[in-house]
Amino acid sequence: MKKSIFNFLTACAVAAVVLASINEVRAQDIQSDVSGFHISLNLHYGQWNTTSQFLEGIRDYDPNGYGIQLSGGYGFNQRLEAFLHFSYHDFNMSGDWDTYMHVETGLGLRYNFGATLSKMRPFLDVQINLSSLEMDRIFFQHAGGPRVEGKLEMEGITLAGGGGLRYFFRPWFAATLHARYHYGSDYDMFFEGIEMNLPDQDVSQFDIGIGVAWYFGKRF
Repeated sequence: MKKSIFNFLTACAVAAVVLASINEVRAQDIQSDVSGFHISLNLHYGQWNTTSQFLEGIRDYDPNGYGIQLSGGYGFNQRLEAFLHFSYHDFNMSGDWDTYMHVETGLGLRYNFGATLSKMRPFLDVQINLSSLEMDRIFFQHAGGPRVEGKLEMEGITLAGGGGLRYFFRPWFAATLHARYHYGSDYDMFFEGIEMNLPDQDVSQFDIGIGVAWYFGKRF
């Protein structure tokens, strides 16, 4: 009887060692994990454009700028993530403006390609954002009136689509390369707080960014 119990315990111990070894090997094979909560920080550089004749002069003077994007979200599995984000873009490259910026806050969905055995994971994402632009100071001449100067503010909804890839140095830590295109077709425009009704109050923006992403999931 004692011998049978001893043999049974020995078999259990051997099985435990084998299972632990298998799990360790599997863990070592995992190169990336996009499930669970994450945060990311990106630096980006881009250019904005418009079909508005009124905005073209402003755009042509300083069309390019740089900025930062902070986002956080949750990966439901190895394919789909939802995220919230805040981005700031400064177009005051010449230094001639008091303020010349584009701010967005919004939410998005990201679809990831590849699997946990891959260090490099391409992705596509879409976003909907509350967008605001501020340009101070600009000059504006009313029809038949004097030229005035002041602050121009624009607010609206933008849609953004993009994609890129992540390279995972660890299964929970990655470097990111990201390109995005934003478009807002109908902004509300205010000059010194007075609403302006002009046609073609649209703005588009294309930017490319690099950054890092950190996942608060498993530590393989």
